[in-house]
Amino acid sequence: MTNVPGKPSLVMVVDDDEAARLMMAATLENAGFEVITAADCEQARAVFEQYDLDIILLDVLLPDGDGFSLCAEFLATQRGRDLPIAMVTGLDDIESISHAYESGATDFITKPVSWGALPHRIQYILRASDALIDLSVSESKTRALLSAIPDMIMRVQRDGKVVDMQVGTYVYDMDEWIIYKEDESSGYLPPGIFAAIENSIVKVIVENEMQLIEFQWSQDINRVRYWEARILPRNAEEVLMVVREITNRKKQDTQLRLWAKVFEGSNEAIIITDGNLNIVSVNRAYQTIMGYSEQESMGVDLKATGARLNTHSFFRNVVSILKEQGHWQGEFLNQRKNGEIFPSWYSISLVPNAEGKPENFIAIFNDITEYKESRAQIDFLANHDNLTGLPNRIVLNDRLEMAITTASRQRKKAGILFIDLDRFKNVNDSLGHSVGDQLLKEAAKRLSEAVRSDDTVSRLGGDEFVVLTPSIKDETTLADLAIHLSHVLQEAYNVGGISLHITPSVGIAIYPDDGDNANTLIKNADAAMYLAKEKGRNNYQFYTPFLNARTLDRLKLESDLRLALEEGGFELHYQPQVFAKSKKLWGAEALIRWRHPERGLISPADFIPLAEETGLIIPLGNWVFAEAARQVTAWRKEALPDLVVSVNISAVQFRKENFVATIKEIMKAESAVAHSLELEVTETILMHDMESSINTLNELKEIGFRIAIDDFGTGYSSLNYLRRLPVNVLKIDQSFVREMAIERASLAIVESIIALAHSLEKETIAEGVETQTELDLLSERNCRLIQGYYFSKPLPPKVFEAWASENKHSLQ
Repeated sequence: MTNVPGKPSLVMVVDDDEAARLMMAATLENAGFEVITAADCEQARAVFEQYDLDIILLDVLLPDGDGFSLCAEFLATQRGRDLPIAMVTGLDDIESISHAYESGATDFITKPVSWGALPHRIQYILRASDALIDLSVSESKTRALLSAIPDMIMRVQRDGKVVDMQVGTYVYDMDEWIIYKEDESSGYLPPGIFAAIENSIVKVIVENEMQLIEFQWSQDINRVRYWEARILPRNAEEVLMVVREITNRKKQDTQLRLWAKVFEGSNEAIIITDGNLNIVSVNRAYQTIMGYSEQESMGVDLKATGARLNTHSFFRNVVSILKEQGHWQGEFLNQRKNGEIFPSWYSISLVPNAEGKPENFIAIFNDITEYKESRAQIDFLANHDNLTGLPNRIVLNDRLEMAITTASRQRKKAGILFIDLDRFKNVNDSLGHSVGDQLLKEAAKRLSEAVRSDDTVSRLGGDEFVVLTPSIKDETTLADLAIHLSHVLQEAYNVGGISLHITPSVGIAIYPDDGDNANTLIKNADAAMYLAKEKGRNNYQFYTPFLNARTLDRLKLESDLRLALEEGGFELHYQPQVFAKSKKLWGAEALIRWRHPERGLISPADFIPLAEETGLIIPLGNWVFAEAARQVTAWRKEALPDLVVSVNISAVQFRKENFVATIKEIMKAESAVAHSLELEVTETILMHDMESSINTLNELKEIGFRIAIDDFGTGYSSLNYLRRLPVNVLKIDQSFVREMAIERASLAIVESIIALAHSLEKETIAEGVETQTELDLLSERNCRLIQGYYFSKPLPPKVFEAWASENKHSLQ
């Protein structure tokens, strides 16, 4: 008796009854089995570990344990997992039999043993065990096969009922394919799937032929999924359906079609060659750029054409890089069918075969003629001013260093003139940047035409120009040139139908007297230019050493200005505004003061221009507004409930896109009310872009602010615009107030402003009132409000409070 052909089956008999062991061993050996015996659990474990057993006959009752536990122990091991174990017991009650099966026993044999039937019983158990193992192996193979395919295999009836379903391991959503109806254990295809395949099922059953279909279905409405189904006839009511998801394949097909469209629709030329660089395919862009048809291009040897146009060594190097790195980018010369040679930018990739050798090359290129021309333009712009086309600071420095080198070698002098256009900012502010730009272009043209061919005219930015004269005899040459250029620049400019006049301030520095390098000479000429401005503008000044100290002082002031802004070095003083008739207090104008730790109180005239030049005017202006809002809110909560504080708004602040939003944020932060503040803007600010100014003022008016036009009468206001401006107050400039008692024209202007304000239903306030006569003239002409030293100079907050209290002025 054998379990494996040619080898007797090895049986272990475990029984503590020696007679039973011997009898059982003799019976089985006579039947052809090989038998090993054990009298207890310990011996049985030793035999189990030492021999590859085919079956165990295991007594239930053993001296050192029980057969049930030992059976479970053996079956729990790797070598005993499939081993058949028969329990031999004299306990024939149902509980013992159940216990035997619970322990994992294959069968049981009751005592007394039927010795004649025992070998046949063992043979049956072994045969059943082998069959079970074969079945397990078969199922494993089936499971492995299913796990290797991404399919669902199902038997489906005509009405969509799913009789059976098997799925591959990589199918994760089989539950989506089955729905269950009440009181039915079988599932059905979801309506969406059944609707897509119902006709095909019927056709397969009727025609008894397989159908291959594709359909789209997804339980998730936001996800697109595609399926392929092979439907085979099974009987008159049932089909076998093999379903596979083909979403990825569809995507790949779509991608291939897309790449085909890219190949043909690309604006860049695409060439595909074989491994020897012979063309096998080109796209339409290639044909358009090169002028060759597809048929004319096929088989062309790119090695020959590439080497002819770009030198053999260069082309060999490209091919070598492609073979080493698989990719190359760079510039090639190309030649069209009409003979025109043009630059092109190539990106070439090598496509290897399975052995790693070149199978194809893919080259993409485009015509970069325009790019190279643009690059040349960019290079020009990198060294020249964009607006005027003049050399910029980079070129100026190079030429100045060359001039210094030449002058040093020849023991000569070189000079530079630093030119700034006086009050050019006013042109920009009042007439707009487009007019300013036209003026700068014309000034640049005049300077270029007025100098020698070996001189250099450069624009540093804004309204600043530098003229380099590389070889001069003495200072007189530069002075004469400065006078000549001043005359040229002062001639009238006709810009946009407007006749403009402008004057220059010129600073002069000389090599080697005023510096031995480019930066020092330019810096010193700049300092001399500022001296020219301080001396009234429209003149020229030579550099002198003391100007360095002035320049350093200005830089120190700028540094201190930044520090004061960071550390709270500014304060506001408030100048009272009173009613002309009653002399009662109405409000106050907030005026900034800088209390410098070394220089004391600095006038705004000394630091506001510097703040505007350095861009600090924005944070400074925001601080002024916030402090004024905080102070007036505090006063209105205490002794001055109806006080109005006016705040000056700079041009830079007013033109910021987020100006109104910033003002609103500050008001919210300070818990201030808009009608407690009056915003002062000048005519010049408003005239820059009148429509935009009107829109901004309307926004501010809607919030609740009072609006005043400061320095009224000194700008270029149009009466047509004035009637549209949503302002409350016209503020008469102090220059008219100061002269009206002695100059009839100034008085007439003041009277006109007051009359104009009354007719437009606007208020007036006169600033700079210092005498009783001025007050009387203004009061007699019904100017509503007065401000000036006649009543009080600007006062710190505590002093202002004391002034209001001492003068017993009540609020209206």
